[in-house]
Amino acid sequence: MKDAILIPTDEAPFLMKQVEEYRRPALRGYSIANNTPLTVSAIVKMMPFIKNGFKLRTTTPSFLGRDPEAIRLIQQLGYEFDQDKKGFEGTDIILDCCAELSGIGSAKAFAELTKTGVDVYKRKESSRPVLSVDDSRVKALETFYGTGDGFVRAFKEFVSPELRGTRFLVFGFGKVGKGVVRGLLNNAAVCTVVDVSEKTLRFPAGQGAKKVLYSDIGSISDLLKDHDVLITCTGKNHFLSATPWADAITGSRIRLINMGAEDEFGPRFTPERVENGKVPLNFKLKRPTLLKYLDPVFYAHNSVVALYHDGKLAPGLQPLPKDLDARLIKEWHSNWGVDMAEFDSACPA
Repeated sequence: MKDAILIPTDEAPFLMKQVEEYRRPALRGYSIANNTPLTVSAIVKMMPFIKNGFKLRTTTPSFLGRDPEAIRLIQQLGYEFDQDKKGFEGTDIILDCCAELSGIGSAKAFAELTKTGVDVYKRKESSRPVLSVDDSRVKALETFYGTGDGFVRAFKEFVSPELRGTRFLVFGFGKVGKGVVRGLLNNAAVCTVVDVSEKTLRFPAGQGAKKVLYSDIGSISDLLKDHDVLITCTGKNHFLSATPWADAITGSRIRLINMGAEDEFGPRFTPERVENGKVPLNFKLKRPTLLKYLDPVFYAHNSVVALYHDGKLAPGLQPLPKDLDARLIKEWHSNWGVDMAEFDSACPA
């Protein structure tokens, strides 16, 4: 049944290597909870545990819908899918997303994928090790390359097949925003980027886009009139509802898309007013992010098991070890024949 996985393993060289690395008998004693978007790609993420006989329970973040094909596959592989997250007490290692399993008292160590989740763990001030994959450059491989690619594929499939000349207003120029803008510019779209940080806007990434400092916007009417699509990539919950322009945006004809893990539009915007009910647009796709971009990030997320067992994690919240982070980035670019120069300028060390 393990051969039923439909994604070729050559998209995931890091995870296939981790299958071999996790054959260590001493690691198999740890029970694992995996809370990541349950796509078919995420099942490949769990192969290091599945193929080595770890005790594993799976779920998916509550803000995402269910992928019936992925659920069917994980159940065929003999693992329970726990949508309600009620059966995770007793688990040793938590592979988390958006900190939805941060309250598991039995956990010896956690790994968190998202900035949203990292902020929750930071407030908790846990004495247990919490590995922040978001606080790493390797996460930018997913966001800078993968999220932009996923957005473009989703926009072409569900909104319009033609991007050339379409005018996009993008709020937020962090890792996700840079990736989305990169994907748009590579498809001859027109972009205006808005961010609160003048330093962030000075990044060479997004060359060809107009850049606007948030504090310089007196009225949003001209921006709404001059653009076709508004995208949020700020990482801030309810961001647009808290602005003085919420009513003007709601009442305009501009198309609205959220690309953050949070509901960046907030309560003043109905789900019907925002594409895909405020869920990131690429999650309408069977493969929201291609596995080649997720592979090193999934490897890093899974690495908490070996790092914890080998005594390489300190108490509390911490980033991915720098040597591991740098190695994954270098190997990924080498594996896929991608020049690191653009990445280094957009996501510097």
